[in-house]
Order: sequence, then C-alpha cells, then structure tokens
Amino acid sequence: MPLPPALSRPLTLPVVGSPLFIASGPDLVVAQCRSGVIGSFPALNARPASLLSDWLDRITEKNASYAAAHPDAVVAPFAVNQIVHRSNDRLEHDMEVIVRHRVPLVITSLGARPEINEAVRSYGGIVLHDVTTDEFARKAVDKGADGIIAVAAGAGGHGYAVTLRARPGDPGVVRRPAADVRCHRPRPRDPRGPWPPARTSRTSGRPSCRPSRPTYRRPTSR
Repeated sequence: MPLPPALSRPLTLPVVGSPLFIASGPDLVVAQCRSGVIGSFPALNARPASLLSDWLDRITEKNASYAAAHPDAVVAPFAVNQIVHRSNDRLEHDMEVIVRHRVPLVITSLGARPEINEAVRSYGGIVLHDVTTDEFARKAVDKGADGIIAVAAGAGGHGYAVTLRARPGDPGVVRRPAADVRCHRPRPRDPRGPWPPARTSRTSGRPSCRPSRPTYRRPTSR
C-alpha cells in the first residue's frame, strides 16, 4: 500500500512533533518542518479563533519560501491537532479553516468522527487519531482514521495506558494492566525519604500519577 501524498516526501526522521498546549505555534512548527520532522500545533492555541487562518498562512508561506531557497533541504509537512469532542464550540469554524487551507495532516483527539475524517480526505489530507487503548484504536480505524497515535501513560494526564509491542508476532497496541502502570511525572522530594508513595485513584482504583502530599518536618528549635 503506497503512502498518501501528504507523507510521500522524505523526512529526516519519522517523527511528529507533539502539539503542545500553549507552547506550539507557527515559529516552532516552521522550525520543526525545516528540520525534516512533522511540526504540529493544537488549533485551540490560536486565540481568538480568527487567528487560526493567519497561523496557517504563515506556516505555509514560510515553509514554501524556505523550500524554494533551499531545493535540497527536507521540508516536512505540518499537522493541526483538532479536539473533536462536541464540547469544542470552535470545531465547525476550525474545520472550515483547515479544509480551506488544505492542511496536510490533522490529528484528532477525544472522539472518532467519520464526518471529520471525510472532510480532511476530501482535499487529500490524512487523519491520525489519538488513542489510549487497543479498543479505541480499533474504533478509530473502523470510523475511517488513516492512522493512530498511541498515547502512552505519561502523556498529558490521559486516563489509560498503552504500550507498543516490539516483539515480532505481538499485537501492535495493547492495554497495560493497572498494576503495571508507572507514573512518569516528577515527584517532589520529601526530606524524610527518597520519594513519597504514589496514590491510588478513589474512583477507578488505578494508580494515580499524583503523589501523596508530602509532610515536612518542622526544624527543631535550639
């Protein structure tokens, strides 16, 4: 099966730069693309909503001008992360802007929406969907996603943990049992010991990445 046109050009590394809340914007995306990796940003970072069109124009123009001035350079495509949950009141507006600008890759999160996938594919773009379990991965593919992004346990506080199997013959994405989930977030150091213990969520019973509140000893007065 050939790669879609959006990914047919070579990359320096097969990497997608994470769409970072607040931090990712046109300058970072352009720098990533010029380095030969796919740059991305969340659509909701562009505030107000009218700024999204300006950001896409800047990224497209800067990448095109750099590619024209450096014909031997690898300039990667870019992606926009779109929250497709129905609570996103900007979804319709942002998707109209994305389709009008023919964004090469769209990363969807918080819901698999066939109509979103069809809108992106209407102009030749592709959709990668964030998933946290093998069940959600299968649902995303069934609803028309072109690929999946396996969100690991330490990524942005998502509720489940997935890991990629590296051994031949194993399924690609599996759900890790709760007992095997380890927190990746740094924990504050307790003066009384090396690290405070991790807590267990009262609602789900799974280990929580929030450490128990450390209690500090008061200095002894002399």
